[in-house]
Amino acid sequence: MPEGAFHLSEDGLVASVHLRDFPVQDQPNFPNTQPTHTARISMDLTWQATGRLMGISDPMNYYRLRFHKANAQVALKVTVPETGFMFTSDPADTSETLFAMLGYDQNGHFY
Repeated sequence: MPEGAFHLSEDGLVASVHLRDFPVQDQPNFPNTQPTHTARISMDLTWQATGRLMGISDPMNYYRLRFHKANAQVALKVTVPETGFMFTSDPADTSETLFAMLGYDQNGHFY
C-alpha cells in the first residue's frame, strides 16, 4: 500500500484506505502461481465505529483483541489490461455491512 493511502482519525473511530490506479498482481488460477497479470485497482474504503469498545483477552496464548463494531463502505474499480477484464462496483453509499470491526490485536511478543 502506498504511503498516505491509509488514514486513521485522531479518535480512532474512522479508518479509510484510498487507492488510485495502484498496481497489483492478478493471480487468476490461485493457488497456482502462473500465470499472473498486472492489474490496477482504485478503491475508497471506509470503516466507521458504531458501538462501544469491546475486547477479548487470552493471556495464556499471548493474544488480545480490542475493537468496535463498525459499518464499512467500499467503492472499487479493478482493471487487468492484459486480459481486457474490468470490474466497477456500485457506489460506496450503496454498501451493506454484514460484518465489520475497527480495532487492533496484539499477539506473541507484542502482547
